[in-house]
Amino acid sequence: MVTKHQPGPLLAGRTAVITGAAAGIGRGITEAFLAHGARVLAVDVDAAALAGLDKRAGDSPLATLRVDVTAPGAARRIADECEPDVVVHNVGHFLRPPTEFGSEAPAAWARSHDVNFGHVLTLTHALLPGMVSRGRGGSIITLTTVEAFRGIPGHVAYSAYKAAAGQFTRSLAVETGRHGVRVNAIAPDVVESRQLPYSDWVGETDRWRWATWAPLGRHGTADDVAGAALFLASDLSSFVTGTTVHVDGGTLAAGGWYPRHGGGWTNRPLDP
Repeated sequence: MVTKHQPGPLLAGRTAVITGAAAGIGRGITEAFLAHGARVLAVDVDAAALAGLDKRAGDSPLATLRVDVTAPGAARRIADECEPDVVVHNVGHFLRPPTEFGSEAPAAWARSHDVNFGHVLTLTHALLPGMVSRGRGGSIITLTTVEAFRGIPGHVAYSAYKAAAGQFTRSLAVETGRHGVRVNAIAPDVVESRQLPYSDWVGETDRWRWATWAPLGRHGTADDVAGAALFLASDLSSFVTGTTVHVDGGTLAAGGWYPRHGGGWTNRPLDP
């Protein structure tokens, strides 16, 4: 059915579940959804951050739930709290410094699986039947990463699980299309956040290098990703399913080519 775009909030009357909702990208998505009229269940493991989010939301229709999405029974707890039209799987993390695969303990793979992919399966499994039975369609959005589309040394398992989330997105979209449930992913590159404070890591003397790391000449923000999530959650994307939106400033498209600070291009990123 063709959707006619109407003025006003993009998510009015819809309920969304957002995991990892209290900080960084998740917080940006939560605030954007609230601003566009959604009722939001914000799920996070950090009680203090959830309290801060709740205070900031004011009179907006926000509910919070402190739970570790990787814990047994977490998906059922979330499913018992609401009947969502939109699900945003935002939880994910490198978990550790870069480590060569041959030196990595197998236990680290299991934890990375739980944090970066396992909860996507369990929570979708818990929420999808209700989305289908209510007959309103819906949108499922998973945060992956640019590293799911290129090699990244030192984080082999992480990138593999993020790539798996992308394939899950494509396959589930085929299954659920007839029910009006759309399934898509968002793949950011560097996004400034408390989790990844890139400005602090780079330092003032190397700040000029930002202009050489992405064709758009800057790192991403939580608001950049929130805009993509808002698009995928709303009727603006009513004929979009099974795809990944790359919110990376063009880094994947550049394929390792970087703009020089003074003009021209290089595939040697340490060149000024």
